[in-house]
Amino acid sequence: MKIATSASTAAAAGAAFDEAVSALRASLGTAPDHIFLSYTEPYDVDELARATAALPASVRVHGSSSCLSVMTAAGVHGAPGPGLALLGIADAEGAYGVAAERLGAAPRAAGARAAQRAIEDAGRAGELPALFWLTSQTGAEEQVLLGIEDVVGPDVPVFGGSSAADSLDGAQSQLERGRAHEDAVLLTALYPSGEISHAFSSGYVPTEHRCRVTRAEGRRLPEIDGLPAAEVYNRWTGGLISGQLGGGSILEQTALHPVGRPSGWIGKVPQFLLIHPSTVEKDNSMTFSANINEGDELVLMSGSRESLIGRVRSVVDAAREAAPPSFRAQGALVIFCAGCMLAVRDDIDRVVQGIVASLGATPFLGRFTFGEQGCFARGRNQHANLSIAVILLGQ
Repeated sequence: MKIATSASTAAAAGAAFDEAVSALRASLGTAPDHIFLSYTEPYDVDELARATAALPASVRVHGSSSCLSVMTAAGVHGAPGPGLALLGIADAEGAYGVAAERLGAAPRAAGARAAQRAIEDAGRAGELPALFWLTSQTGAEEQVLLGIEDVVGPDVPVFGGSSAADSLDGAQSQLERGRAHEDAVLLTALYPSGEISHAFSSGYVPTEHRCRVTRAEGRRLPEIDGLPAAEVYNRWTGGLISGQLGGGSILEQTALHPVGRPSGWIGKVPQFLLIHPSTVEKDNSMTFSANINEGDELVLMSGSRESLIGRVRSVVDAAREAAPPSFRAQGALVIFCAGCMLAVRDDIDRVVQGIVASLGATPFLGRFTFGEQGCFARGRNQHANLSIAVILLGQ
């Protein structure tokens, strides 16, 4: 198994892809069997799809839009301007299958169909993959995960990140070889000849503020402790969203102060599934970027610029520590929440430096997402916000 990355900031999508593919082939010394592609919103996604269609039919492509930029060990690509990056895998003894399904009104069924078709596309019907890599349009990630579990059970890890754009109302997209989508779940089933190790975490700590949810409507929270949710959150945070009471977006203001749902333990360390507050409604209810359920315990979490910048290296280190003793990473996929990126965007080069400090010369592809998927422990694939997901592929 050989892995390499490449990138381009050429203005036109086709030219950028061709430039990156040429560099990728040169680095691998052969043609890739599978390509992970991340790109920014300014590119014409249909032109990008046409460029991927020129690849040999045997090459699988998993593409996804990223917020403002993408990253490799060579640095950050895009912002300002467009940017794309590729991670290519040459692995004749492994197998990789890709499938996309329109979410529509039945995202759980779409997740199940995509999982089954990705396994079949890899030529491994009846065999569980080592891992699924997921990209989904935002809004129904929890249902997609349930659909995947309907096919393979709870013990196959699912990692990835929701599609993103340069803003919340921007054009998110998913891309398989020769075809672009705007409302799909896209899955890669990985059967590598080597090993996979992974980690999923965030850079936040719990505060003393907490509540039990007595009323919830999917991703909308009308109240906390019987009072309008935004008013309580504003009091908890010392007036952080005073200017948005009565209605408004609060994504930027709340990036360092999400809520967390207790999600088990790793050793003696409690884990929290992070949920990012998105908007305040006219009645001072709040919407979030993940589902909230009646009966959930919610804890106000706190982070800092330094904790977000430093945490990515800790997550990469955790993935390395989870691997077998003889494991040698040959490539990595990194998901970094777009909300966290925007909170530290002036120091985003330090995020790249942290990954390189842990991985050394190992190539990696990173993108900035509107939601993150991974598992804290075996059998618990989850959708979260403001999180970091890392998978390492190696021998």
